[in-house]
Amino acid sequence: MASFNDLGLREPLLAALEEEGIEHPTALQAAAVPVLRREGNLVARASSGSGKTLAYALGVLDRIEPRGEGEDDDASATRVLVLVAAPEAAEWTALALVPYAQAVELAVSVAGPGWGTAAGDADVLVATPQQVMEAVRTSGVKLESVEAVVVDGASEIEALGGFEALESLFDNLPRTAQRVVVTGETTSAVQDLVDRRVKRAIRYPVQAAVPDESAAAGETTGVVGYVPVAERDKVDTVARLLGGGDGEAPVLVCRTDERAAQVAEALSLRGFLVGEPGDADADVVVVGSTEALGEMGDGASAGTVISFDVPADEESLRARHSGPSTGFVLVQPRELQHLREIATRARLDARPAGVTGETHGAGDELRRFRSELRRAIREEDIGAQMLVLEPLFEDFTAAEVAAAAAALLRRRPPAEPEPGAAPATRAGGVRVQARESTAGSVPGAFARLFVSVGERDGVRAGDLMGAIAGEADIPGSSVGKIEIRDTFSIVEVPADAAQKVIDKVNGTTIKGRSVRVDFDRGADRARRAGPGGGGARGGPRTPREGGGGGFRGPPRGGGFGGGGPRGGSGPRPGPGGGGGTRRPPVRRPPRDD
Repeated sequence: MASFNDLGLREPLLAALEEEGIEHPTALQAAAVPVLRREGNLVARASSGSGKTLAYALGVLDRIEPRGEGEDDDASATRVLVLVAAPEAAEWTALALVPYAQAVELAVSVAGPGWGTAAGDADVLVATPQQVMEAVRTSGVKLESVEAVVVDGASEIEALGGFEALESLFDNLPRTAQRVVVTGETTSAVQDLVDRRVKRAIRYPVQAAVPDESAAAGETTGVVGYVPVAERDKVDTVARLLGGGDGEAPVLVCRTDERAAQVAEALSLRGFLVGEPGDADADVVVVGSTEALGEMGDGASAGTVISFDVPADEESLRARHSGPSTGFVLVQPRELQHLREIATRARLDARPAGVTGETHGAGDELRRFRSELRRAIREEDIGAQMLVLEPLFEDFTAAEVAAAAAALLRRRPPAEPEPGAAPATRAGGVRVQARESTAGSVPGAFARLFVSVGERDGVRAGDLMGAIAGEADIPGSSVGKIEIRDTFSIVEVPADAAQKVIDKVNGTTIKGRSVRVDFDRGADRARRAGPGGGGARGGPRTPREGGGGGFRGPPRGGGFGGGGPRGGSGPRPGPGGGGGTRRPPVRRPPRDD
């Protein structure tokens, strides 16, 4: 395996790595550091747990020299700008950068209180785009000397409303500044930003020129379980799992040897016998890397493998958890997106460990609520929401936070129409739904739109929201419920903007697929099922051969109320309500994400 010595890093950075107990680079670090040391631009799809912070820290800091004594003291101190989604993320990112910045005599700070170096005096500044723009407006920070800008978590910045400030920052940065974008999700807005602002960038991971679309390419070969747990609770969680266990001692895999020694000491203090592989009396075996696990060999009897730290890449995940005893991963909430990414690339199905099915005694309402939560976990882009909730995990368990959120959500009363008010409709018989508004706002009406891409196309809620907000120029916060089904999606938008969304988004490309958008007519089709039912935009259509006419929407039942594997709650068409003969989908090559 490659070492950091092979990457050509300066001696002070190598010494800092040795002091931190980090010996081998992750796949991302091995690919990114050489590019960044040569002042190249980089676009990486990576999340917390992949080693992304260390990747750009080493690559960028290796080429930034400390200021000499004779340099102009009035020059702007900010030379490296790291942009994150939330102030809390700025704090922990800055702390992670400190050992390596200090090694090359650079000062680190954040745009907020609690740091000895003022934001404008730091060589490396970590902040949200909004914080930096505010500091620029008040002359607290100057950007003319910035040599490198890192956007850490572009999709999270987008989800939390920071893109407008981010665009303004790019307008004010030197054109020669090195640019690095790290994103967990490549949404349409992120892709547009990269295309316009990051020229001639190296991309990670490298994508195949011709994607494998065979059935076998998407099949999973196994299951890996995970347990969401805060960092401070990991040892407690392992201790509870070890208590009273029989059989072979489980194997804990940590990210470094130093980390393994700390975990072993903590477990020993609790009375557990930490032994060597093959030790029949051991309660647990602790190793410091995936390679150490492999060196145990087939001759040594090993129990369940528990990843104390989330694996950095798909090769490590597969080596640890693809055997007959798959084990599970202890994952911090903000690392969950990374785990799912590498599990997909490893062709493993990541599932919560120990989750059982619903009991038959549960009420219908509770079953529906839990079903909606499962759908949201699988389909929604929840990375940004994890970032919002992260500070709470320091004081409460993830289960307590989830229970409180569920209590608030279920306590909120459903919106009820005013007495005597009839449901509003638009031309063409499309029903418009009134939605509950926030305090102080005017209640708005929503229209349901059909979008011809779905789960099979790899579309997520953030992709649809970004496309609508970007193309139709409406705030993403005004978009209502998004239902992603097997081959299509249903999106609620403000009724007065529905036609604009249709006109602007129709014919655009999402996830490499040309999109068709129209009013959703699932309920309307059910009422008028039969020969000739289902015209387009209120007008009659000549039925296609093979069934009732209407807009050629999703397959599986011919109506918009039905659904794919994740289903839906809309009405189904009656006899004769099919969509007619379907043409095969046009497969276009994916965009270079």
